[in-house]
Amino acid sequence: MRKLALMMCGILGVVLMTTTTSQAATHTPASPDSPGACQITAWGHVVAVVCRTGAYLNADWTGDGVRDEVFFISPPNNYVYRISGSSNGPVRVSNGVAWTMVGTQIRASGYHRVYAATAGGTQIYAQQEGSTWTPWYRYVP
Repeated sequence: MRKLALMMCGILGVVLMTTTTSQAATHTPASPDSPGACQITAWGHVVAVVCRTGAYLNADWTGDGVRDEVFFISPPNNYVYRISGSSNGPVRVSNGVAWTMVGTQIRASGYHRVYAATAGGTQIYAQQEGSTWTPWYRYVP
């Protein structure tokens, strides 16, 4: 069962990569020494992500088809982190309630917003206001 899960993680990673492969975070199963965790590589950093569909997403804030940031859920606590070409490594965005990453949006106010879903399916979001990220809020359309 574990081998199947790790194999699926690798397959899903290939499917989830954007068409700009050199700009997309690459996703690989973790080593047998750390079952239950997969990895992504972005801007030379290799970080652990949870092994499930929707564990990470590439954000293209400028709309030019080039990834600007990657948001990912880290094991074992489901915290969401972001990483970009200008960061020195992962930066924590918010606490550990995210189960899957859903999408990104730039609001009319200019705030960058990242959407996730909890294990129960509740849509939530956090947004960057200045140099800080807000806590998760329940998304109400």
